[in-house]
Amino acid sequence: MQAIEFETRIDKNGRIYLPEAFQYAYGKIARLVVLLPDQTESLQKRRYPGSAKGILKVLSEDDEHLDDFKEYMS
Repeated sequence: MQAIEFETRIDKNGRIYLPEAFQYAYGKIARLVVLLPDQTESLQKRRYPGSAKGILKVLSEDDEHLDDFKEYMS
């Protein structure tokens, strides 16, 4: 039995991708051992621009503090 080691991702459909360097193994039967880190990214929600829309509310508009930065903004 031959052992190979590589890092890859498991996609949301549960597919594990074998790197092209191991194409010779395509179609063969294999024993798979998966070592997962203690804390994975998939357990955490990924943030993206606008993801807090509707959650945060602006209580008042305050443009006064921008006066201190006028010389940098022009």
